[in-house]
Amino acid sequence: MLHDTTVIRQPILDKQMTIIGYELLLHPLSDNKPNMDTLKSIHAHYDLSSLAGGARLFLPAEQVELDADLLTLCKNPKNLVIEVGSNIAGNVEQLKLLKTLRQGGITLSLKDYQPTESYARIASACQMIKINTKAFKPDELQTMVKNLHASSTLVIADAVEDESEFEFLRALGFDYFQGFFFTNPIILHGKKLSANKLNLLQLLAKINNDNTEFNELVEIISHDVALSHKLLTAINHPRMNLPVEVISIADGIRYMGMKRLKLWISMILMAEVDEKPQALMETSLIRAKFCETLAEHAGHKPEKDSFFLVGLFSTLGAYFNLPQSEVLDELPLAIHLKEAMLEHEGSVGKALWIAKQFESAHTDLMSLNYEGLDIMGISNDYMTATRWGHDILRVQ
Repeated sequence: MLHDTTVIRQPILDKQMTIIGYELLLHPLSDNKPNMDTLKSIHAHYDLSSLAGGARLFLPAEQVELDADLLTLCKNPKNLVIEVGSNIAGNVEQLKLLKTLRQGGITLSLKDYQPTESYARIASACQMIKINTKAFKPDELQTMVKNLHASSTLVIADAVEDESEFEFLRALGFDYFQGFFFTNPIILHGKKLSANKLNLLQLLAKINNDNTEFNELVEIISHDVALSHKLLTAINHPRMNLPVEVISIADGIRYMGMKRLKLWISMILMAEVDEKPQALMETSLIRAKFCETLAEHAGHKPEKDSFFLVGLFSTLGAYFNLPQSEVLDELPLAIHLKEAMLEHEGSVGKALWIAKQFESAHTDLMSLNYEGLDIMGISNDYMTATRWGHDILRVQ
């Protein structure tokens, strides 16, 4: 467990909304500034490769003292990206170190790029450039991207807020996009769902209806061969640690219980929605596990399944490109669970709100607390949920 630093991640996606990496942001919880020892401690507890889910890990240079030991933190140095600022231009020793790191396989990225001569000198040594798109006009952004591409440099759009902004910046030619914009889709009010999505939503409603009994649930699942196969594969995965091999849906319900099995089915169904990035499923899973873990640690263990469900379903609006309230209207959920998702009401609503704070690079993490749990405990719960989310996606 880390005692003086908490960690949040910002996903970085490509034009197809596939995660290519995460920026790792270290937030000190004491007067001690994060350094290489902090990073090594994080690596020892969580494994940097695990935090990145096998994708690239972007590390801002100002958060740690640049050191050749960075080459040893990842099994494959090519998966590590060091983000530097223009202030490094006058530091000869650090420039030499950056050259060593690049020769060792590490990628260099220049953040907060400006089209000036001082930035150009550092940019020439970097394979990636990150631009704060809020600071420039569209024509300026397009010119910068064109010029950087001419020198074979990949360009990252920073702080992308929603899907419409993503579409606009993608059209301008950006290669990568940072932020949780995929949880804020383009909403079309009055839009009719496709037959496939409508069927999925109706099935989600049926699965999560408390009035759906054992035999009915077995019949619903058994009639969908693909769903049955995926569910049995997930149930029998070694990570589930069941004492016997489950060969029927009925046995799966007996071993896992109705509530837990319904949650698993919901996860599988959500993953079936067309044209949605895996990053959205990962976010749903992390929120769900984090809320469940908070429930266990804060005296709400009997309600942990409800906490999990709220985290999991908190992204349904993004799946169906509809307002969250409209999707929830179609589901037979208790009023207090809907209010938790829409208004962050009650203990479960606050748990979801805290989960969302860990998705923002600008959160004042020191101010977070949850029913007697301090920020360090909350942070470790979030990192545990993050690792769990990656593991579950490997099971699917």
